[in-house]
Amino acid sequence: MQSGFEITAIVIMIVLGIIVVIQMIAITVLLLVAKNLVQAIRERIDPLITKVNSLLLTANELAQTVQGKTEHIAEKAAHTSDVVADRVERTSGLVQGMVAAPIIHSAAFAEGIARGVRSWRAARQRRAGEPTSPADQAESAAPESAST
Repeated sequence: MQSGFEITAIVIMIVLGIIVVIQMIAITVLLLVAKNLVQAIRERIDPLITKVNSLLLTANELAQTVQGKTEHIAEKAAHTSDVVADRVERTSGLVQGMVAAPIIHSAAFAEGIARGVRSWRAARQRRAGEPTSPADQAESAAPESAST
């Protein structure tokens, strides 16, 4: 027969075996629950991932469109600034030709008339025997020295 110690050992072994089986069943149940939760989460996440991918594709397309439009606008702006600069340059040249040149010619004409009047007065005063001013003498001397 078996001693009390052996019977106790056998009972403890049976109890431990039952505990291990219960733990294995509990772990199996927990794994099945975890698997179901992961599957449920995946079912919820898959449509979201699909939406995110489509949004990403749309965003990339929009970014490319915006980049193309930005480059087009930059080219147009550069062309416009070149055209404006050219027009400003031509306009300033036209203004200079139409305004500045006649002003210079008018000033030269007025100076010529003023010198002519001074020379005429100086000559008239010399004939009349009146003293002439130093400016008139210088004016009348310059044309005489140039003609001799």
